[in-house]
Amino acid sequence: MAIPPVFGIWAAPSYVIFDPEDHFAFSLSNLLPLVFSFLAALLYVPVILQETRRSGWMPIVARRGMRGYLRTHLVRSASVGAVAFGGAIAVAACLSLVILPGTGMVTYYPEDRVVPFSEQMTFTQLAHYGTAVYVAFMVVWVAVHGALITSLCAVVALHLPNPFLALLAVPGSLFLLDTVLALVGLEEFATDNAALPTALAQGSALPPVVTTVMLAGLLVAVEGRALRAPVPPAAMR
Repeated sequence: MAIPPVFGIWAAPSYVIFDPEDHFAFSLSNLLPLVFSFLAALLYVPVILQETRRSGWMPIVARRGMRGYLRTHLVRSASVGAVAFGGAIAVAACLSLVILPGTGMVTYYPEDRVVPFSEQMTFTQLAHYGTAVYVAFMVVWVAVHGALITSLCAVVALHLPNPFLALLAVPGSLFLLDTVLALVGLEEFATDNAALPTALAQGSALPPVVTTVMLAGLLVAVEGRALRAPVPPAAMR
């Protein structure tokens, strides 16, 4: 939760910040998208590793059954991801839009703004209805992506006996995918730009929505396979 506000305060003196809204977007646009999936893995995969390496899952499965065990981890990981990432956006908004403007810690240059904030990037068109509407949308949007990627990391980790692979499989794969998409000129479909589209010039909302739906479909497919399998996932054998 601390990454966006800390980055926003630390790096702001090196950039031209137009106004509090620009500072809010700036806080989200640099470090957090780059490490989003890696942080998602660190949020919950260690819980999976602890249970699978020490057979801690056995008494839980004995009480709830394998399907109950898998569903519990899905719900818990999604909840942790949603709260952590959605909370990070809420904290950054509170700091950038409410607290810092009155402290003088950030210097604003409103005279340098050329494009209105509502036309600055993908989804900022919601600011036409008020900055609070845009902020609320971003909190929910990022929380959804936090839930999707954190739970995907957790579910995939159950299929990988190697702890190193379990921790890095999803973030490493998403990083490589985003790199390839950037190289072929399709960066608007990258997973980091879908989670935090602050690097996208304002245009159609379709690319981040398509990527979000594909991530949700992948999660459903992996979880469904685990629920239908006649044997426990590989990490639990």
